Amino acid sequence: MIRDLLRHFVLKEKASSQDFINFWKKQGARIGEGTYFFDPRSNCLGINNPCNLTIGRNVQVTHGVVIVDHGYDWSVLKGAYGDVLGNTGQISIGDNVFIGMNAIILKNVHIGNNVIIGAGSVVTHDIPDDSVAAGNPCRVLMPLSVYKEKRTNAQLEEAVNLFDAYVKTHPGEIPDKELFREYFWLFERPDEEGKVSCAEFDRVMHLVDGSYDLSAKASGESKRLFDSFEDFIKYCQTEKSKE
Repeated sequence: MIRDLLRHFVLKEKASSQDFINFWKKQGARIGEGTYFFDPRSNCLGINNPCNLTIGRNVQVTHGVVIVDHGYDWSVLKGAYGDVLGNTGQISIGDNVFIGMNAIILKNVHIGNNVIIGAGSVVTHDIPDDSVAAGNPCRVLMPLSVYKEKRTNAQLEEAVNLFDAYVKTHPGEIPDKELFREYFWLFERPDEEGKVSCAEFDRVMHLVDGSYDLSAKASGESKRLFDSFEDFIKYCQTEKSKE
């Protein structure tokens, strides 16, 4: 309790994601429910006019992300010619968006719904709905549906590699199933009542506000690859023995 108060006193609006959001909403920015700033101390909202900023629901903003609604480059023009030439614009980010580490979003940009922005991107123009985009300047790499297929196909290999990494650092040990919290659909699905075998899997099922029912529905539309966690571990051990 005292630690939280001291943290808030020292860091002020950057003490937590909710403090950061509340601060900007009070200034006039519009920010939807479920949006989260993972490291607000590292985030820079260079916003001269908070009314220029609209962020939707369930937007995940990671470390080092910068959002800017203006440019002071016109100072050079004023110094050279004397003209006062404003340079400001709006930024809108849709619902269900992930913004990777150290991305920069500049003025006069609209990012659609269901979009992934890659780490280090510089977003200078609009990004359409249902897209994966990255780069400097940021451009669309693929539709979200194609990315879903790529990620689906990578699940087993990544889970086996995670098992391998664990046993190399914990010789003779079998990892707990919680280690595979992001891969548990390989060997377990929610039952008819929506229950899973451990709290960590339940937490994953509830990630992203309002998406639980969608996850429960999706879990019933495909089959798990393994009948149990034990079968999955046996598969991992077999793959390791082939090395």
